[in-house]
Amino acid sequence: MAKRATAAGPIEGPWALPDGWRWDCIDNVAPVNPRRGPDRLTDETEVAFVPMAAVQAETGVIDVSARRPVSSVRQGFTRFGTGDVIFAKITPCMENGKIAVIPAIPAGSGFGSTEFHVMSPRDVTSRYLYHWVSQRGFRETAEFNMTGTAGQKRVPTDFMRNALIPVPSVDVQNTVVARIDELFAEIDDGEAALARARDDLATWRKALLKAAVTGELTADWRAANPANETGAAFLARILGDRRARWDADARNNGKRYKEPLAPTMDGLPAIPEGWTWASFDQLVDQLSNGISAKPAHSPPGIPILRISSVRPMLVRDDQRRWLPQDFPVGGALTKRGDLLFTRYNGNPELVGVCGRYRGDTPIAYPDKVMCAPPSSADDAVGDFLELAMNAGASRKHIAAYTKTSAGQHGVAGSSVKVAPVPIPPQAELEHIVQVYRDATAQAEDGWSDAIELNAISSALRQSILAAAFRGELA
Repeated sequence: MAKRATAAGPIEGPWALPDGWRWDCIDNVAPVNPRRGPDRLTDETEVAFVPMAAVQAETGVIDVSARRPVSSVRQGFTRFGTGDVIFAKITPCMENGKIAVIPAIPAGSGFGSTEFHVMSPRDVTSRYLYHWVSQRGFRETAEFNMTGTAGQKRVPTDFMRNALIPVPSVDVQNTVVARIDELFAEIDDGEAALARARDDLATWRKALLKAAVTGELTADWRAANPANETGAAFLARILGDRRARWDADARNNGKRYKEPLAPTMDGLPAIPEGWTWASFDQLVDQLSNGISAKPAHSPPGIPILRISSVRPMLVRDDQRRWLPQDFPVGGALTKRGDLLFTRYNGNPELVGVCGRYRGDTPIAYPDKVMCAPPSSADDAVGDFLELAMNAGASRKHIAAYTKTSAGQHGVAGSSVKVAPVPIPPQAELEHIVQVYRDATAQAEDGWSDAIELNAISSALRQSILAAAFRGELA
């Protein structure tokens, strides 16, 4: 840990500074947790109060709108003033970058969490100090010097007081800060564009899904490629193959074949000529609930998907919990190609959403999830089912049959079974799936590049700060 400057000579820092700059300890230029005299505020005076949650991570954004009477905060809270820099000292808030400059506040004085260090700038400007301590390198050094037990580790006051800071003249500090803010604003514009692109991508996905299952996506293709088979004939072949497999299974000897349920036909939209309506039940072998058990928190054991693993057009098999090694999972294992549905969720928008499991290893699934193997051996049929159940008439049906109880929203398997599914002729169905796959693959490639650019922008901010404090932006 660096020692404070004394009359014996200047402090040597980690790198050489430009002429006119010097290294100093933070406490010499911005006293850390300074002792303050009486605040001279009446007990009834309402002052700004800043809990830890009021400071955003990494951004420097702070909400000082909360008010409390002085009598309730004078004891047991941290006092600060306009222009002070507050720095979260406890893990993980410090590592997350909860740091901010106190803006103008009533009476020039406020209070907040005791988990903030307060620095009161004297020979440095507030923004210059903020940028220095917000550097990732500074925070990593602070993390290394933390004391205390796991989960309650804190940055010691002595570390903050003795930590070094490069100090130029105030005019140079203002120039440095202005340049940092200018470059950061350009990065902000890029990140805002990425956020808009993300929103646009979500909107585009919804539009593409709807176009796929209403026939709009393949209108031109359909006109140029007259079908030699109807959707009804294709459905009949699927149902015939399903019945043939059932009859050939020795386990069904002596049992009566149960015909699948017909679709709900009320209020269905028009579909292209040659298409037909089927029920979800007609297109899958069965619909089964998962395992009702309380998973352990870590391996070893039997992996089981989380409810949050199933999202529209997606099953995240890396989001797992674990059952005891000897737990009887029975048949509640989803296999590659199976369709998974959420039965219950706190968010009604996420009830009955469908994703296809594309993992190679069978995995257990919980009781708030339903699993359905597609009847057809044609992989495109399973993919089309995944599309259809997340959009159009099928999705509207699920939403209409979603019920609410005790804050939980759910849909019954019997309602899912009769969900209407539009069925085009086989050739068109396969073309729809291929077009959707190609379009989304291109979008994913573009979005992967965007995510990479977002990561680069974070690194770029740190590079800008490093250059600034080497004197390269002054």
